[in-house]
Amino acid sequence: MPRKLIISILFLSLTLSLPAKSPGQVSASEHHLQNQSASEEGLSKWVKDFDLTLSSFYLRSKSLSGQNEFDLSFKLSPFSTLAGFVITDPVELERLTGQQPNRPRATIELMTLLTISGIDYWNTYSKFLEDWQYRPVWRDQKKRFFSFQAYRFDHNSFRLNWRHSLAGMIYYELARSNNLPWWNSLLYSVGGSLYWEYIVEWREVISISDNITTGFGGYILGESWFQIGRYFFNSPGKIKSYLSWLNPLNRINGWLEGDQPLNPHFHPFNYQVQDVFLFFGYRNSPTSTSSGNVGNVFFKFGSEIFTEPVYGLPGKVNETFISPIYTNLDFSLTYHGQNREELELQARVIPWGNFVQKIDENKKGYSLIYGLGSAFHTYVKRPVTDYDAGNVRITDTAGFHFEEPRNFRDKMCSVNLVGPVVDSTYYDRDWSFRFSGEAYFSFGLVNALALNKYSLDHDVQGMKTTVTCYGYYYALGPALTARAEIAHSPFRLSGFASYVYYRSIQGLAELQYEMTDDSVLKDSRWHTGLELQWRLPIDNLSLFSSIEWVRRWGIVHEVTERTLEKRYYLGLKYNL
Repeated sequence: MPRKLIISILFLSLTLSLPAKSPGQVSASEHHLQNQSASEEGLSKWVKDFDLTLSSFYLRSKSLSGQNEFDLSFKLSPFSTLAGFVITDPVELERLTGQQPNRPRATIELMTLLTISGIDYWNTYSKFLEDWQYRPVWRDQKKRFFSFQAYRFDHNSFRLNWRHSLAGMIYYELARSNNLPWWNSLLYSVGGSLYWEYIVEWREVISISDNITTGFGGYILGESWFQIGRYFFNSPGKIKSYLSWLNPLNRINGWLEGDQPLNPHFHPFNYQVQDVFLFFGYRNSPTSTSSGNVGNVFFKFGSEIFTEPVYGLPGKVNETFISPIYTNLDFSLTYHGQNREELELQARVIPWGNFVQKIDENKKGYSLIYGLGSAFHTYVKRPVTDYDAGNVRITDTAGFHFEEPRNFRDKMCSVNLVGPVVDSTYYDRDWSFRFSGEAYFSFGLVNALALNKYSLDHDVQGMKTTVTCYGYYYALGPALTARAEIAHSPFRLSGFASYVYYRSIQGLAELQYEMTDDSVLKDSRWHTGLELQWRLPIDNLSLFSSIEWVRRWGIVHEVTERTLEKRYYLGLKYNL
């Protein structure tokens, strides 16, 4: 069952009604230049190390002439020695980089995708007969469209439900890559999900969980993915230009937009503060079939991107931002032999808040970001049974072997909807100290950790369908994260801790009327660790090691379960 969102006419009218850019938004460079215009001496000190070179591969490979030539008066990026051009006037920079959103094209692309996916779904609808709750009669459809009676949590597999976020990510990208601001793009991911639920799946319940994971999970993943594509597009070198195709929608819609004179996805990043990398190494940890630690191969692609061009540069800034200033996206895989033991995907976005910075020419001072953010986190252990893998349909009761104890592996998908965030860095010449903290209201798909133990002596039939068949349930709760870091070239030492607590949502299951045991379920997860990074003499290469602890707790009725997993990492990190 693919992913889903709004009736096109309604959401198009909503997107057209929202501004693409706040007229009161002022770039950090413009803000500072305005405040320092009275003092040439002060200005010269501020721009001494300040860089705005238009250094994308696109620009450096473009023949510049006539009105597209600009005077170079001061250097602007770590790559300012490369061919390019510089814009010293912040108003001119804003004009050239303030691309107009193309809502008609974004809408056409979204509706084309939804139509093709919908036709494919209707051609194979027989696969989803167990989901049919409503008939093609006015009485049933009136309930779906004009009441909340159809709003339920579905009984689909965990694998299918967490992947809805990937569909929402594409919906979001179709808007974002057409120059729509993030809040307009969020309407596209939410709208696409609602369209799918109401129109395409007209025989089914309107899934609350699908709308959350697709709409909001898609926004969080989509913005992070968008910034990665934009980062590679603007980075020097052909290899990074090719890597920008990791987000093909950016490249395709950028090409359709044309050059005016800048590509719509140009952005003047401060490359010195970005952390985009590949990691390959060894992980010592348990597997799905062993309780003790064994050797595993570990792969990770990660990113931490600050979009504010002056972040970490000398100067004074105090401004409100209404577009994402920070994104993070990490994707990792763990293998034991040919078996994929664990998949993990997490992302964070800070789209609104304040940015305060005061750094002198001796690299002493601080950078502070605080505001509201959102986050996404999914991890999946390798299933060892067909029903845990989602390969058994709920209508096949024999396939679930209810007479045997459950054998589910741990898994969790968290959509941290919104909450306060803070990220502060203090500089003292060659030293830096960083602290970040987050607190969210979270929606989750949570593996019932105690269920396997509970099923040894209890009948699990009659409980929530997703629990008995797939081992997970829908829940709400708080999610907290803190991280501290100290760095002195070439070393960086970090410590982190995250905690999430979930309590099951009651009374809204798709097959609520079939339940005989709708008891409350609770779970929590602690994840703590220490990381050490040593930058090697080889360019962009670091030696990385860490130790982590994952503590899980769960309760089903009177039965509780606790687990502790220790992980050790050692490998090479290559910065892109």
